[in-house]
Amino acid sequence: MRVTATALATCALAGAACRMLPKQLSALPLVPLVVAMTPAFALLAGVALVLTLLPRAWARHRAARLLVRAAAVVVLALEATWLAPYALPAQRVSNARQDAGDATTLTVMTCNVYKGAADPTAIVAAVRKNRVEVLALQETTIDFVARLRAAGLDELLPHSQRSSSDGVYGNGVWSAYPLADVASDDIGSSASAMPAGTIEVTRADGTNARVRLVSVHTCSPGPGYWNLWRRSIEEIGMVRSRVAADPTCAYVLMGDFNATWDHAPFRAMLGVDGAGGAGPAGTTDAATTDAEKGVGNNAAHAGQDATGGSVTLHDAAHECGQGLVATWPSNALVAPLVGIDHVVTSDAVVATGVQALTIPGSDHAALLATLALS
Repeated sequence: MRVTATALATCALAGAACRMLPKQLSALPLVPLVVAMTPAFALLAGVALVLTLLPRAWARHRAARLLVRAAAVVVLALEATWLAPYALPAQRVSNARQDAGDATTLTVMTCNVYKGAADPTAIVAAVRKNRVEVLALQETTIDFVARLRAAGLDELLPHSQRSSSDGVYGNGVWSAYPLADVASDDIGSSASAMPAGTIEVTRADGTNARVRLVSVHTCSPGPGYWNLWRRSIEEIGMVRSRVAADPTCAYVLMGDFNATWDHAPFRAMLGVDGAGGAGPAGTTDAATTDAEKGVGNNAAHAGQDATGGSVTLHDAAHECGQGLVATWPSNALVAPLVGIDHVVTSDAVVATGVQALTIPGSDHAALLATLALS
């Protein structure tokens, strides 16, 4: 019991330390994978703390018990701070829910379709059942898009923009509203082409709300791609400078960010304080591997100022107060463990509800969100 408690407390403390690393150190090998499991450290620390209550196992090791107990309490205190926002809705969400009767809403859904292996009929059925008005998909193929069309997606969401950076797998946006100012890659991403388009939604008072929709797919963390993973997330932060320049156009970014709220680059992309060393997106590290250099980085966006002043973006799952919304992996024997798929909005859009939906064939759950437009 003593050895087990010590091991659990050590693992939990090391994991919490990784979570607290600044953005500059967040892409060290294996760190992104460890940080993705941050909520689990609370369980490890809790078990370790309980084991310190067994007196016989610690009869001759009182100092060790105090150290293990202290480590467990520290981790639990940190976890309580990090997890608390998931339990209660943000103030702007509460306000939007109170005004729901007068609000103009938009229902959106995003899903990584696992290189076209997801069931297209299930996606179309989810769109129809939930009255989805905007759909963002990642890892589509030409054949998969054809099967979506055959399943009736174009009848529900007739306007679309899809693009691919490698000619095989792509990302796309489908909308019930006409898409204007379409772009094959709205971000100039180092990871994949992120298509976008702008819609106009008529509010109850007769005015129009302009919303820019982007389908996001960043690089997954792994050997040879750690720094590219970080950079592909940070690059999305350039949206904040656009919002600062034109507050009349709201942004909704949906997709597979390959990161949770606990990852410092994700928080830096949102413009949240405490992410560590927030700076211009597109800034590259000196230690960029050959594998990373081979992925099509758009030099036009390199070094572009992404701070956006005081503008922040908002993660729907983190703000809604509905608990952790895990989306990956959804095709395993256990329930999804981490929430790496997100709906991210600018200030003019508030998510009032979010939920994960299982899509057969995909390793990601779909993420469904109801958005209130101000």
